Amino acid sequence: MMQHFPNVGESRLERGRRALAEIDGEAGHKVVAALGDIAPDFATYVLEFPFGDIYSRPGLDVRSREIATIAALAAMGNAT
Repeated sequence: MMQHFPNVGESRLERGRRALAEIDGEAGHKVVAALGDIAPDFATYVLEFPFGDIYSRPGLDVRSREIATIAALAAMGNAT
């Protein structure tokens, strides 16, 4: 499971790459690489924000964070 204690010297991009590798493995890196071919800034954003900031945050492990997300979407009633 992910450590959830960001290294102070580690950039958002580095944290994002590490989180992506742990969550989605090689398949995640292939998706981001393909995205980088057509939209490199968006590929960087995907690594930095959801993976580098959100998934790397301390507090909840990845499984608990994903369960909370599903519960919130289900509670909205109109999430598709």
